[in-house]
Amino acid sequence: MPFVQVTMVSGRTAAQKHALIAQVSAAVASALDTPLERVRVAIYEVSTDEWGIGGVPYATARGPNAAPAEPSPPPSPSGEPPAGEATP
Repeated sequence: MPFVQVTMVSGRTAAQKHALIAQVSAAVASALDTPLERVRVAIYEVSTDEWGIGGVPYATARGPNAAPAEPSPPPSPSGEPPAGEATP
C-alpha cells in the first residue's frame, strides 16, 4: 500500500487540499499500477515560521504577503538557457 506524505506551508483551502489528495493519489496509482483505493496520502502543514528557505524562516524570506516562488524552468536538452535568459 503506497503512502505519500506531503509537507507544505499552511494557507491552502480545504478544496485545494482535497484536489491535491485526489491528484496525487491518481498519479501514484497510475505510476505504480496499483488500485486507487490502496493509495494513502497525508498532508502535514507547517507555519511560515517553521519552514526554512536559505537558512531563514519562510516568513522572513518571502515576506508576510508574498506568494510561493515559482519553480525555475528545467534546462534545455542542449544545455542552453531558456529563451530570454542570459548565460551566467
